[in-house]
Amino acid sequence: MTNWRLWIGIISTSFFVLLAIFGPMAAPYEKDYVEPVGYYYNGPDDFGVHSAPYPPSAKHPFGTDEWGYDILTLLLYGAKYTVLTGAGVALLRIVIGGTAGIWFGLSSRKQKEKNTIFGMLGSIPAFLIIYFVLYGITINSPLSVMELILLQSSLMVLVGIPGVYAAVFSKTVELKSELFITAAKSLGAGKIRIMRKHIFPHLKGTLLAMFVKEIILVLTLIGQLGIFNLFLGGSILRLGGPPVYVSITREWSGLIGQWRSFVYDYHWVLFFPLLAFILLLFSFYMLSRGIELRQKEKLQKYPHI
Repeated sequence: MTNWRLWIGIISTSFFVLLAIFGPMAAPYEKDYVEPVGYYYNGPDDFGVHSAPYPPSAKHPFGTDEWGYDILTLLLYGAKYTVLTGAGVALLRIVIGGTAGIWFGLSSRKQKEKNTIFGMLGSIPAFLIIYFVLYGITINSPLSVMELILLQSSLMVLVGIPGVYAAVFSKTVELKSELFITAAKSLGAGKIRIMRKHIFPHLKGTLLAMFVKEIILVLTLIGQLGIFNLFLGGSILRLGGPPVYVSITREWSGLIGQWRSFVYDYHWVLFFPLLAFILLLFSFYMLSRGIELRQKEKLQKYPHI
């Protein structure tokens, strides 16, 4: 049976990755373009002023926001921050947490205490930790966009390592009892060789599935922070009326948080970034399910692996 979930996941995630890389080139307008106020006159009794937000049209397929910025343009410019940050943070979690989990999993049984500690750390909600650390830093920050992204990404990596470590540690402990590992040790293979030649090849599919799941977790975390106005790359707080939070990078979760008040009026302003973010999460979910089903089929076909 064809693994259609895997194919849908590969095609859709590839589309979003290409969008993140080449999005600005495909944008219909410059990032800072603002649609000016327009006037219309259809007769003595039918005249007035057109003002933002403009609804979807041929000129603005996704409409504009309350200041006249083209929503499609903002989405294309902000895609790289959302997609690449999510993938980068997840990759670092897997590399650091996975390597540590395999290394300590091959060590003596006393390391089980470390696994318990890391498991407890992984149970603490990541959102709470990052929110209270970043609240006084992200809003109207003196740091540059890249400095903020590096700081936010580093925190997201740190809070995600314990969960990855605990999962990989447990799987490594199970593999360590297999006969081929015992034989390799008897022949004098060191820990690094066992990791490279035996453990990693067996965990390769598992780590790939975990990587995609971590991307989903990171994107979800970015979205949660965005709802509370802690946008990736920094938030600008505008006063002089009702407080308005603006995403500097225009990444997708930031646009959702910035425009969430439009859920009642001018629905297109919130609808399109929300739809894009949901489709992104759905794409990685389908890819994750496809990888899991492929691993399951492989184990059924070759049960000795």
